Amino acid sequence: MIISSSSHTRSAHSPEGTAEIARRVLLTMSHQKIPVTPENYLVWFEYTIGSNEELNQELDRYMAEGTGIDDLPSRHIYDKYFGEDKSRKVIEEISQATCRILKEALESAMATGSLTQDFSQRLNGFADRLEMGNPDPHVLKEMIKEVILDTKKMEQSSSELNQKLEKARQEANELRKKLEQSEREAKLDLLTGLYNRKYLDKALQALLGQYRETSVPFSIIMMDIDHFKVINDAHGHMVGDSILRLIGKIIKGAVKGRDVAARYGGEEFMVLLPATKLGDACKLAEGIREQISGKSLKVTETQKRIGIVTVSCGVGEVRDDDTIDCLVERADRALYRAKGSGRDNVKSENDLLLVSSEKEVLGKTQ
Repeated sequence: MIISSSSHTRSAHSPEGTAEIARRVLLTMSHQKIPVTPENYLVWFEYTIGSNEELNQELDRYMAEGTGIDDLPSRHIYDKYFGEDKSRKVIEEISQATCRILKEALESAMATGSLTQDFSQRLNGFADRLEMGNPDPHVLKEMIKEVILDTKKMEQSSSELNQKLEKARQEANELRKKLEQSEREAKLDLLTGLYNRKYLDKALQALLGQYRETSVPFSIIMMDIDHFKVINDAHGHMVGDSILRLIGKIIKGAVKGRDVAARYGGEEFMVLLPATKLGDACKLAEGIREQISGKSLKVTETQKRIGIVTVSCGVGEVRDDDTIDCLVERADRALYRAKGSGRDNVKSENDLLLVSSEKEVLGKTQ
């Protein structure tokens, strides 16, 4: 451990009964002719409680356009929102458990509904018998006993249903937390708390696609901790991990809005900056670099001094003919230009052009 010395919703937690949710899910699936599979059930359960706005918008769009939901590939929606970036085993478990809980709650509700109808019919029967004339006192006594017994059964059944629904709600909440945790872990680097490389690659691809449609520029920053191997060798990997966490925290605190801060790999980080020109990206990189180099670090347990840790940064801006590899390669070259210039500084792709121009001028004068 180290220290510094110097963004149409019905909540799953709403009072709405779980059995009512289940009933609506099944009715919707039946109306849309959706096969009742664990995957489909989970999709329409999410749609019904409205916890995933993007999923709801996509399904609403299909239904508004008259596109048959049953014409979609059977796992398309499920894979898009639940299958990718998550453990298949965890999702299947959550899906099946959710189905089980809601199925049991619905069956309980239906059973109680039948009892309620039967109870009503029996009361009507007692009323009819009374209207036929004054019954024998013994018969009247038995009728009263039956009414009392039926009423107690009704009360007991209602109480049991409420208990089952409350239990189902609690279990569903636990499953919801488990799913949310799974989703977070699938996107995040667990050491630094930043996004992981897999999520970063998808975000980069999406940003490039958006640029080709809108021509709104974006930039990227690549960062690398200077002399990180030396730090690890001198102080051990636990201290190295603490430094990675600290730098991740600083980077995360510096970005905002739609910016994406990710651990690129090892001691490298990347920040995606939508709607950001090269100059502004360089300013942000410089601010992060200054925050990091402004801290003198030491080991908490031993008070052993680590000293100042620095980063080198390379910045690139998207171009019309770019691929992801081309953009990253320019930022990476700028990063190594920063390393070659003494480290603890920021270089951009413009510095690469400057070096090329200097070499060209030098070649002409020789």
